[in-house]
Amino acid sequence: MAQQVQRPSSATANEYLIQIYLLLRERRPIVGARIAERIGVSAAAVSQALKRLEQHRLVVLDPDDGVRLTQHGTVQAEHTIRRHYLLERLLVDVLGYDWVEVDEEADKLEHSLSPRLEEHLFERLGRPTTCPHGNPFPGSPDERRLLDAPRLTGVRAGERTAILRITEEAEENGDLMRRLDQHRLKPGTRITVSSVSDAEVVFRKEGAGQEIALPAGYARYVRVETAN
Repeated sequence: MAQQVQRPSSATANEYLIQIYLLLRERRPIVGARIAERIGVSAAAVSQALKRLEQHRLVVLDPDDGVRLTQHGTVQAEHTIRRHYLLERLLVDVLGYDWVEVDEEADKLEHSLSPRLEEHLFERLGRPTTCPHGNPFPGSPDERRLLDAPRLTGVRAGERTAILRITEEAEENGDLMRRLDQHRLKPGTRITVSSVSDAEVVFRKEGAGQEIALPAGYARYVRVETAN
């Protein structure tokens, strides 16, 4: 029987796995510079970390296909993301915590959540399928539909739609999240688009007269319902 390689369980290793997982499920290429930007480290640090993860059989570094998660790497990433989303739900839905800052708080707590408490929270919170920002739990029934939902920048003028989710990448942008919170633009909010340009998307919330202008660079991180 082959000797089992012990997998690292540090927050740093998990963070790399999570970012790789999220990029893969968004069907975006795994580029060291992008991982470095998301985690806040140097490209050299990313390269070293990926080699360590490969040694622990959590990722595969393929010269042709790039970075891939192994089965163990995928399971570890999904477990951490699930705990993170549950904590966000608890903090926002039950404790009324700030929707803008909850991602950072959940980061601090996710590694101390036991499997028993995780399952308890899942049941008590009504078996949620998305985080408060609308991003789907791994394996949830609507996961692919939510991930493939069109960007707000792709909606045509005059169309009505509804916000489905704010991408994980957007959650790292404090200014964007504050703008969304200021206008109460959360999943489920129905809007009518007035105009779309390379500079901005202008729209109205259902039942409101005032127009809202969101820079195109921000609007691309807002995913909406497919037009009928």
